[in-house]
Amino acid sequence: MARQLLFLIAFFTLSSAAFADGVTDYYGLWWNEDRSGIFELQANGDSIEGITRWGKGQDKDVNNPDPELRTRDLKGISFLYGFEYVAKKNRWKDGKVYDPGNGKTYSAKMELEDDGATLKMRGYVGISLLGRTARFERVNDAEMPPELRAEMAAR
Repeated sequence: MARQLLFLIAFFTLSSAAFADGVTDYYGLWWNEDRSGIFELQANGDSIEGITRWGKGQDKDVNNPDPELRTRDLKGISFLYGFEYVAKKNRWKDGKVYDPGNGKTYSAKMELEDDGATLKMRGYVGISLLGRTARFERVNDAEMPPELRAEMAAR
């Protein structure tokens, strides 16, 4: 009996450690597709969220369907949210992605490619066949914009 209990304790400890490792692999700074912006993936309870941290061009959320939000700054908004982690496949599913370019929100799923430096996200309407896949590259320290570097250092 004691041996079984010890096995169960070890199993659940290792399982939760594996879960944590897979989840934290996603955390960090990522370039958007055309490298005109950077977002951060970070923990949000049992989920993950994407926060805009730096960008060139559009400063305000002018395409938001809610007129009251059209004057808010894009920097700092949570535009990826509500994801559920699938530990067995090391991916996130059933999330939402807000596209400030058109003001629409889509269902989304995401996973890391084998190199760990590329995030593959699929945004879709209804079923994932009706969507588009985007790839985002991890930001390395050498290419981080100086103003973002200063902001991150101050945290």
